[in-house]
Amino acid sequence: MEKMTMMDYIKETPAQAMKNIEDYATLCAPLVNYAKEKKMRRLWLVASGSSYNACHCARSFLMHTLQMEVKITTPYTFTWYEHAIADDDVVIVVSQSGYSTNAIAALDKIRALGYTGVALTGNVEHDIKDHADLVFDYGVGEELVGYVTKGVTTLMLYLMLFAIAYTKRSEKLDEVKKAIKLNQEMIDKAQTFVKRHYKDFSSMHSIYVCGAGAGYGIALEGALKSGETIHIPALPLEMEEYIHGPNLQLTPSYTVLLIDGNDAASNRVQQIYQATRSVSEHTFMLSNAANLDDDHILTLSDMVESDLTPLVYLPFVQVLAAMISQDLNSVKQHPLLKKFKSYADAKTASFINYDEDD
Repeated sequence: MEKMTMMDYIKETPAQAMKNIEDYATLCAPLVNYAKEKKMRRLWLVASGSSYNACHCARSFLMHTLQMEVKITTPYTFTWYEHAIADDDVVIVVSQSGYSTNAIAALDKIRALGYTGVALTGNVEHDIKDHADLVFDYGVGEELVGYVTKGVTTLMLYLMLFAIAYTKRSEKLDEVKKAIKLNQEMIDKAQTFVKRHYKDFSSMHSIYVCGAGAGYGIALEGALKSGETIHIPALPLEMEEYIHGPNLQLTPSYTVLLIDGNDAASNRVQQIYQATRSVSEHTFMLSNAANLDDDHILTLSDMVESDLTPLVYLPFVQVLAAMISQDLNSVKQHPLLKKFKSYADAKTASFINYDEDD
């Protein structure tokens, strides 16, 4: 059997997502029951890396559906600096692998404060279970590539489904299903788009990824995936903040990807796209604005409400990272990183690194 790749897991995602939607009541029931028992007034999501980005992808939908504050922080910051939690807060520590040492430290901190340690993971039998009071599975299935893709989408989907189940807003499920159908369309169109602009994408030396609202989570994950697989400097930016300083280092050689939320702010995104394109021809945008006809803009057959945009647009940055890093063989890590990890590893000793060079 051939080793699975990032692209394999990207292509598996829509089917897994549809399965999770069909089973959402059962999948989310343990967390829903706990949150109702707590009489939840505020939700904390404690996560790092791609899990942190997935939480940001879901945040707009969570806030608008739950009608409450949703606070996202990293485990390190939570453990050492920001952990003023209340009795009616629901605090969830997320780790897809179940081996992240910072997530384990955050759970230990929560329990030391006298609260329930709740872990949300893709691997309920891994080390995290020994540091949590409650362990919930968010339904990723198997993903044996460290540069996760399926896990990001299924995590944000789980959080959205949790909000739907908690508020009994089942009428929202049709729009979520529509988003997953468009997710499949994006996977197909993204591959064609990357091939069409292959010279641009295969010669990137740096990239800005810009988004706002729900799209900011896509920007975070797009920058992370580009940095960790293509091994180029990659900066995530809020849309308007991009033109308040970071744009001043633009040259014609820069690559910039703009993510349109297809909402009331779309006109401003289009202005920023045109401004950026006037400097660099390596400027691209994901948008369904009807007035646009540009080879550097990827559009789909339809669109969903802005809060669900990450379910639709996230595959683009995943496909880009998978295709370019595979062709450039850039995913190979510098040999000195083994020494780096001997000083400060991010996983427990039980972790198997599926991306280590042979």
